[in-house]
Amino acid sequence: MLSQILPISLVSPDPDAVTETVASRAIRAGEPAIATSLRFHRPRGPMCGRGYCEQCEIETSEGRQLACQAGAGAAPRGGRRDPLRPLGRLAERFTPWFWERRFLRPRRWRRLPLHVLRYLSSAPGLAGAAPRRPTRTYEEIAAATVSVGRGADRPGAFVVDPDDGDVVLGVYPDRTLTLLRGDRMLSVRFERLVLATGSYERLPPVIGNDLPGVIGLGAAEIYGEAGALRRGLRVAAWASADRHASLRVLAARHELTIVWLGDTAPRAIAGRRKVEAVLTDRRIACDLFVVAVRQPAIELALQAGATAGLTSGELPILALRTTPAWLEVVGEAASTRSGVPDVEPADAAIACACEDVRVADLKACVAQGFAHAELVKRRTGAMTGPCQGKLCAAAVLSVLRGLDVDATPTRARPLAAPVTLGELAADA
Repeated sequence: MLSQILPISLVSPDPDAVTETVASRAIRAGEPAIATSLRFHRPRGPMCGRGYCEQCEIETSEGRQLACQAGAGAAPRGGRRDPLRPLGRLAERFTPWFWERRFLRPRRWRRLPLHVLRYLSSAPGLAGAAPRRPTRTYEEIAAATVSVGRGADRPGAFVVDPDDGDVVLGVYPDRTLTLLRGDRMLSVRFERLVLATGSYERLPPVIGNDLPGVIGLGAAEIYGEAGALRRGLRVAAWASADRHASLRVLAARHELTIVWLGDTAPRAIAGRRKVEAVLTDRRIACDLFVVAVRQPAIELALQAGATAGLTSGELPILALRTTPAWLEVVGEAASTRSGVPDVEPADAAIACACEDVRVADLKACVAQGFAHAELVKRRTGAMTGPCQGKLCAAAVLSVLRGLDVDATPTRARPLAAPVTLGELAADA
């Protein structure tokens, strides 16, 4: 199950629209470790609450789903502990490319495993049940102005609202935006495009930044409305000064205890299978670590021809630098600063959560001569996971810039939100 939600902005959720999910139930129980990572089999938990971080994918009685989207009635299959974790601990001793250099030999046989995997994945009885193909029609329409996201409304515009279920696929040449809406796939030709695509979490580059219990402020609000935040829950929060008030409102609403609130990231986040404390000049026990530092969501803008780069002077984020004359970006997507001090990335910190790529792995890759962001991406797998760099692009590129490597943002290609191939099937 892949995400079909493009997040818009950090807003308080509608209590009437919030329902209990597998993720909210796990947080309320104090056991947020409901999934495991790809390479290290590290425990992972729900982080974004909106389906774009892809860190909480679980196997349920209804197939693979994201825990933040699966109804509380969905029964997770398997235990919470991954039996392959010991193998993951062994993998942590090596770089991401260790296995291909050691085991894909002799060279003339390197393509054989790929062919075997292709055939096995499509073999009857091994590929699983055929996905349900939606009955979808394809339509081409035209509009003078297209607005994406709440806050982008313009008089007479064709409105695309992911919060109402629209799935934005991407911006294509000749000013064309493609989306899924109900039982239709729409290709919209436009003259002007207005984007209010919001922002994502910008994780601190510190040890423990991938622990279950590290969640975004927007996710905390969603889970709070679903009844997941217990009275007296101890919360540590990393936030720019302009978001401190939002955190205090959240704490007051759900009777939480804020044990630490700062704009400078802690030295580390500690815990075994979940967040247990933050380490600053001392150890401060906590149950959740809330991230309120944001990275603008600029994928659609980049696909439309905008350019971006890392900011300086604070914790770096990827911000837009130029946009075509016919493109307008508003709200959090247009932000140009993180609002928090920079911090030296820890070697053991996870830079790319989807692919389990650490800061030390990036440094080792550069030391071998891969002196460009695109090369590092291909060598390590960073920014190629299901989230497509939403959580990690700024972190990875900032590490590369610190190593005097070309940190030009890698290309942003459609699709903007991961979807299944079955969802793209349409009857013309």
